[in-house]
Amino acid sequence: MNKTIEVDTDINKVLVILDRAHGINTPGKGSPWTLNGVPPELSFREWEYSKEIIKRLRKVLEDSMYFVYEVTPEDFDVKLAERGRRINKTIEEAKKQDVHCLSISIHNNAAGKGDVWKEAYGWSVWTTPGQNNSDKLAECLYQAAVDVLTPLGQKTRHDKSDGDNDYEGNFAMCRIPNCPAVLTENMFQDCIKEVAFLKSEEGMNAIVEIHKRGIDAFVKEMGWKHRDIMEEQNHW
Repeated sequence: MNKTIEVDTDINKVLVILDRAHGINTPGKGSPWTLNGVPPELSFREWEYSKEIIKRLRKVLEDSMYFVYEVTPEDFDVKLAERGRRINKTIEEAKKQDVHCLSISIHNNAAGKGDVWKEAYGWSVWTTPGQNNSDKLAECLYQAAVDVLTPLGQKTRHDKSDGDNDYEGNFAMCRIPNCPAVLTENMFQDCIKEVAFLKSEEGMNAIVEIHKRGIDAFVKEMGWKHRDIMEEQNHW
């Protein structure tokens, strides 16, 4: 943190940690047209899209008086261990000031290697195995995705095998953070229909809205309140 903040001591504070997918130097991770060197309207790079969503989401969150920490402001990829170190150092600093934290790693899904278009589709969210507050965050995001995407004719994906809607895996950005942490797969970058939607203003606004609604719902469920009085803007 670079500046001192003064807040009403009766108000809890919430820091949203946003992790970007990959980087400009990561091979693959794009639509078939992108990887074949063709630059039409549906050219799509996961790291660029994630960066744009985080830029828009950060503004929406800060306008709603959340603190926001962006894990990877640089364009080049950052190793997972270093991302985890940055996240947990920030969480440690936040806890000293009684700030609640949550972490979201923002990605796009893929059904293949990016060489041909595939048919898989839908928005999904991942946590680690077991039940904890990360599952609550994931469920809030999933329900927000259903509410936002269904009226737009878009789909979600889920895994009900353990009683909730999230998928479970061993993603580092779900496992390493010392706070509720999830990874969102914001539809498929090798599904031509979903790429068209994702690149539209309607699509980008929808992805931002999913995350904002999900965060708000989780904060409410946890009984947290985010700041409402401050004298200086804090920078994480």
